[in-house]
Amino acid sequence: MNKPNTKKHILIVNQSPPYSSSNAKESLDIALAAGTFEQAVSVLFTGDACYQLLPNQAPEAINSKNLCQMLKALPIYGIDELLVDEQSLASRNVTHLDKSLTIRKISQHEVQELYRNSTAVFRF
Repeated sequence: MNKPNTKKHILIVNQSPPYSSSNAKESLDIALAAGTFEQAVSVLFTGDACYQLLPNQAPEAINSKNLCQMLKALPIYGIDELLVDEQSLASRNVTHLDKSLTIRKISQHEVQELYRNSTAVFRF
């Protein structure tokens, strides 16, 4: 008997700036946990979360851990889809993203598609 496909598509939406709360770290913890269980995971950065993707962050100055290191570990867990909302970047004049990360810019239409095609959505 064939097993039905039980793989879920989980969308994790980051909306918070990188170090103002624990939201950014918690969202990445959930992404890593879902990846461990071999679920399809997409991580979307929108709003002030696009600041998480800036290069040369120095969170040690505020006694925080560098989120970029966690982002770099995601592909080890099978999470290759880091997405950022183009409109969020444009409205914040963010033009340079961390080149050590594989990030795909997506349009509002693609964001809507992503929501429609996801089994579960977690927003932070």
